Amino acid sequence: MNYDTFSNLLFSRVRRADVTLAIVVVNVVVFAWLAVVSRSPMQFPSELLIRAGGNFAPLIQKGEPWRLLSALFLHGGLLHVGLNMLALYQAGQVVERLFGRVGFIVIYIGAGLIGNLASLWWKQGGVSVGASGAIFGVYGALLAYLLQQRGSVPGEVFREMRSGTLGFIGYSLFAGFSLPGIDNAAHLGGLAGGAVLGLALAEPIVSPRPVQWLTRRALGGMLAVVAIGGVLWQQTPEVVRRYEVDSAYQQILQRFALEEQDLLREQAGLMDALRQRRITEAAALDVLEHDFIPRWERQINQLSWSEVSPASDWQRRELISYASARRDALKALAQAFETRQTVWVERSRALQVQADNILLQMRLRKSVEAGGR
Repeated sequence: MNYDTFSNLLFSRVRRADVTLAIVVVNVVVFAWLAVVSRSPMQFPSELLIRAGGNFAPLIQKGEPWRLLSALFLHGGLLHVGLNMLALYQAGQVVERLFGRVGFIVIYIGAGLIGNLASLWWKQGGVSVGASGAIFGVYGALLAYLLQQRGSVPGEVFREMRSGTLGFIGYSLFAGFSLPGIDNAAHLGGLAGGAVLGLALAEPIVSPRPVQWLTRRALGGMLAVVAIGGVLWQQTPEVVRRYEVDSAYQQILQRFALEEQDLLREQAGLMDALRQRRITEAAALDVLEHDFIPRWERQINQLSWSEVSPASDWQRRELISYASARRDALKALAQAFETRQTVWVERSRALQVQADNILLQMRLRKSVEAGGR
């Protein structure tokens, strides 16, 4: 078969690659919407991508599996969507004509879902977005077609497609292993899903139909992809409980930070009023015993009873020590007001210094841990 015959047969199957173009348009429109919302097209924050439907394990496992599909149409920024859509536009037009519109949709969605399930299975910590798993599936299906139906493709076309496909796959996987932030699990999962579907659905270029859906090979391939997806889903570690615990703890930390700021500001105001004799020691003692000290007690109790992950337990313990030092400093000050003994004033100052040191050590540890990552 010569090049002209192959080209005519290819375009006689699908005149225009409308599905490929439609997917590109949808991805660009979604990207534009996120760019408007975030006001920065270069990189979108993780929180926005999660709200928009990103692949996020805790929410998927809580009953939102639709995120495995919606994540295929989300991208993290301009470079991400630009490279993905260029690769899809180039390969999609060929694969859509080889497998037909319906076959292309099955390959694209099926490989994309397998890619996102592989990403979910490999790492449950962050949000994953992008069409790259589905695009790898498109290239995997193209490579499978070249292997399965080599006789349908002229020699020069075969060599050109093979080298281009292998070059894209090899370079992309190398970049994924070399650069941080690239989800190679989704790439490999999508590539495997696309290759299995490509082998199952590939028909000779002279076939009257791009895909023979009721053949044993086609049905077996689709069932195999479903089975792979099921295994990945079953083997994904459960992270919902850990996520709920971390979310509840973060809310406690936010409330603690706000209350701490209020208390320190009010305490400074009280001491300033006392120095300027705008308030008596008796009135200050009443505020300490019935307002400030009970509020520090409540913060200590909330932290003590909160459930945290092992990674955050050190922080909770240090915060309890910090809040306890602040409370004890106020108790010592109250004793100074009652007894008029300077030893309690010195004790109060020492406890305040201890609280400041605890806070400083916590910040240093966080800085070291952030640097290590």
